Amino acid sequence: MDSLQSLPPLSTLSTSVSSALNAKLGTNHDLTQAPSIVAEFLTQCDDLERNLVHLNRTLESNLASYASFSNRIGHLFGIVNSKLTDLGSSVCLRSSVSDGEGLGEELPSLAKEVARVEAVRAYAGRP
Repeated sequence: MDSLQSLPPLSTLSTSVSSALNAKLGTNHDLTQAPSIVAEFLTQCDDLERNLVHLNRTLESNLASYASFSNRIGHLFGIVNSKLTDLGSSVCLRSSVSDGEGLGEELPSLAKEVARVEAVRAYAGRP
């Protein structure tokens, strides 16, 4: 014969569980329906578990997408930084050779690179 399991003390149950039990098991007649109520609760638990598994898979997928996007943005920042460093070296070299005239010639290129960096930062949502 199946042994009956007792419920945990009421003080340990959440408000929602306590309310659900009170609503479902309020009378002696309701107690005769306990097996179907248990089956209903088990079905709801199974549904919640499936939803949780789906939610975890979705979260994993979104985190992987974010990581990939973040890596691409980091790579682009590296490229821009490298180009700015090269441009700075070129400007310094030309400036020393032509006594300052090279810097004036490179300013438009430098301004374009800075604008590209700002555009990438704005796209990435970083200050």
